[in-house]
Amino acid sequence: MILLPYARRGFHYNNYKYYLEDRFGERVQRVSIEGGFTCPNRDGTKGSGGCIYCNSQSFSPPYSDSRISIQKQISDGTRFLNGRYRADKFIAYFQNNTNTYAPIKKLENMYKEALEHPKVVGLSVSTRPDCINDDILSLLKDISLDYDVNLELGLESLKDESLTWMNRCHNVETSLKALEMVSKYDLDVTAHMILGLPTESKEEMFEMAKELNELPLKFLKLHHLQVIKDTRLALLYEKKNFPVFEYLEYLEFIAKYLTLLRPQLVLQRVITSSPDEYLIAPKWPHTTTAFIMSLQKYMRDNNMYQGDEFSK
Repeated sequence: MILLPYARRGFHYNNYKYYLEDRFGERVQRVSIEGGFTCPNRDGTKGSGGCIYCNSQSFSPPYSDSRISIQKQISDGTRFLNGRYRADKFIAYFQNNTNTYAPIKKLENMYKEALEHPKVVGLSVSTRPDCINDDILSLLKDISLDYDVNLELGLESLKDESLTWMNRCHNVETSLKALEMVSKYDLDVTAHMILGLPTESKEEMFEMAKELNELPLKFLKLHHLQVIKDTRLALLYEKKNFPVFEYLEYLEFIAKYLTLLRPQLVLQRVITSSPDEYLIAPKWPHTTTAFIMSLQKYMRDNNMYQGDEFSK
């Protein structure tokens, strides 16, 4: 059996929840913060309109609002998450848009304001591979001396055709160079990947899983492509319904995908879920929790573990 340090309670893959429990000795939740950032493919610097699939309102919790202070967002968020998960420690998660896309002093002030909250024990910053530099990485490295720091890079795909289709306005070479730069600072890095793009076959996605094994990553965040209202992807889907993952199809696919990953990678997410009022497709009959339970059962029944196919 493959040794998976953060697989327990029925999981056959490393689960971020248990990583955090081991790291802090208790349940820890991310609290999302809306910093009011934009992106270079929104403001005209590199492009306009943003990524083809993006509607940030579809994944913004009710307490996350750039019109109110960071401290108030965290206080409201921690109260909400404590009631739901009984968590008492939190990671300040700058999630929406590109959270390093601002002058360094502004970033420093925002990050430090979040870290001043007494219940915050860490910082997670989501950004693009083309929006980091040595000043930003030095700042995050300094913060990491006292707090848990996670840099989340939106790679989304390792195929240039897909990145062009998504209107990412960067290429794979940019992503690889960014990871090389970050590795010099010894920061914990997450790669964010989208599965089920119409520009990619399942075999191509499996090959990308193998490529991810070679990159300097600690965490991986995966989700299937969703068509969300008020996006350019929604307009494309309305004109021609391209294939999206069906429920059982994705369950079987992601189980196989996990077997290809090296056993040291920790999975922060394997599925996404958008509110019904935003979601166009795919619409599945089960909740995210039900999907995770079904995935556990499927992997148990088929004796599948993360890393099974890694060395083959």
